[in-house]
Amino acid sequence: MFQVLVAALTAVASWLLPRLLAVGGTVVVSATVLTPIFDYLQGQVLSRLNGMPVDAVNFFRFVGVFDAVSVIFAAYAMAIGLKVAKAAYQRKGSKLDA
Repeated sequence: MFQVLVAALTAVASWLLPRLLAVGGTVVVSATVLTPIFDYLQGQVLSRLNGMPVDAVNFFRFVGVFDAVSVIFAAYAMAIGLKVAKAAYQRKGSKLDA
């Protein structure tokens, strides 16, 4: 009975480990590569908008353009992270995936 449990746990671990590593790798890549790039681009866009005349900047703040830019860049970062995670998760990690 003990050998059956060990075999079952080994099979589950061999199925789960590649997926956990894929998720961990996606988090690391997203945090170290994608987020700083999108933060830099967002800063550039916002600095260009802040360089406009004061009345235009106040109008943009009133209608929420600055918030919209932040949401758009966050959505792009999340979408790319999800695509990378999906591609990493769907790779065949063991013979059980066949």
